[in-house]
Amino acid sequence: MQMRTEINTLLIPVDFSDKSKNALKVAAKMALRHQAKLIITHIVQTYTMIDHGGKQVIGSQTVQHNIEAAEIKLEKLRIRLYEKYNLNIETKISTQNIVDTINDFVNSEKVDVVVMGTSGRQKMKQFILGSNSYNVLLHSNCSVLLVPENFKKTSFKKILFPVRVQHELHQKADISMLLANKNEGGINLLGVGKPNQLIDVRKAYMEMKKNLLLKSAVYISEFQLSHDNAEIICKAAKEKNSDIILLADQDEDSWKSFMGDNFFKKMINKSDIPLFIVKPKLKKLNNKTESVAGYDLTMPIPG
Repeated sequence: MQMRTEINTLLIPVDFSDKSKNALKVAAKMALRHQAKLIITHIVQTYTMIDHGGKQVIGSQTVQHNIEAAEIKLEKLRIRLYEKYNLNIETKISTQNIVDTINDFVNSEKVDVVVMGTSGRQKMKQFILGSNSYNVLLHSNCSVLLVPENFKKTSFKKILFPVRVQHELHQKADISMLLANKNEGGINLLGVGKPNQLIDVRKAYMEMKKNLLLKSAVYISEFQLSHDNAEIICKAAKEKNSDIILLADQDEDSWKSFMGDNFFKKMINKSDIPLFIVKPKLKKLNNKTESVAGYDLTMPIPG
C-alpha cells in the first residue's frame, strides 16, 4: 500500500561532537531504510561588526581557515558513510545561525526531516530559557527528529504514538505507519488526557484507533488520565521499551513557552528516547523567535 507521507531527504547539522556523531549514525541508517538523500551540514561560527564601511566579518582569515578545516572533516564523514552504506550524501558549510541554515535547506533541498543530537538532561539555565534543540524544534519549517546522545539503537521497531492534542493527527498516523513499515515494527497508541481535555482527547484517540485499523496497522492501544502529559508519555515509553516517540508540534501549554514546565522542554529534558516532532513542511511559523542571548545558536568551530 502506497504511503501518503514519504521521507526523501534528511538534513543533519553536525559539530563533530559525540552527540552529533551518534545522531549521524541514526540518520544514516534511517536514510538507508527510506532510500533517502542525506545532507550533512556544519555551521562555522562568525562574528560581525558594523563600522563606517558597513557590516564586516571579524577575523575573516580565521573564519576561512575554519571553513577549510570543516570541509576536510565533512568529506571524511561523507566517504566513510558512502563506503559503509552506499548512500546519496551531500555536505554543506554554512555561516548562518542554525535555524536560518535549516530553513534555507528546507526550501532549497526539499528537506523532509531534520535530525539533531541532544545532550539529554539540561542545566537549569537551558531548561528555563531554551536549548539549541528546542529552538530548532520551535522554528524549523519541517519535521524534527531529536536523538539523545545515550540512545544507541539505529532502528525504531517500537513506536509510541501519543494522542494528546487534536493537531496533525492524520500526518502523525501516516508517519507512524511509514516508520513501522520501514522498521518492520509496531505502534503503541497512547491516549493521554488532562481532566479539562478528556472528552476531546478521547474522541481523537478513538478516531486514531479507527484510522489505524482501516490502514491494517499492527498496533496496541491504551488510554491514561494525566495531570502531566510529559511525565506520563516518558514513563510509558520507558515501560514499553519504546524506540521513538511521535509528537505533534503544537504545545497544549504554549503560553508557558518561556517557563520550565513547557511540554517540549520537559520532553527533551526527560526523554532518553528519540523524539519525532511532526510538522507540516514549510509551515508558516511566528517569526518572533526566542531571544538567543545566553546560549549557543551556532555550532562550535571544528577541532
